[in-house]
Amino acid sequence: MIRLAALFILIGPAVVAWVWSAAAVAVPEAEMVTVRLSNFAFTPNLLHLRSGVPVRLRMVNDSGGSHSVSAPALFLLASAFPDGAPPAGGKVELGPGQTQDLLLVPHAVGTYKLECTHFLHGLFGMTGSIVVE
Repeated sequence: MIRLAALFILIGPAVVAWVWSAAAVAVPEAEMVTVRLSNFAFTPNLLHLRSGVPVRLRMVNDSGGSHSVSAPALFLLASAFPDGAPPAGGKVELGPGQTQDLLLVPHAVGTYKLECTHFLHGLFGMTGSIVVE
């Protein structure tokens, strides 16, 4: 009996950690959606997502300057983030040549504004829409 208790004390924390990590990764496979950022454009500039379906949004900055991907209504109010918290301020900043992934589960149907918030970038056409159906 003492050996069994000692065995439980030794392997118990490992079992708990394994169960905890399995629960944390219990998100269904996410569809990859890539958005490319160039000088004053998102490609594509219209994204279609499905409510309740996980998506990995891959943002690729192909330009030599910095850009942002801002969709605060979607990122802050209408989505869940299995990997953690939503992006600060509802936007993701990308430096030149940088790529970043964001795992999200949109849950509110609607059309959401997408834009680069850098000075004049939206005015020059760096805007788009994300439609959740």
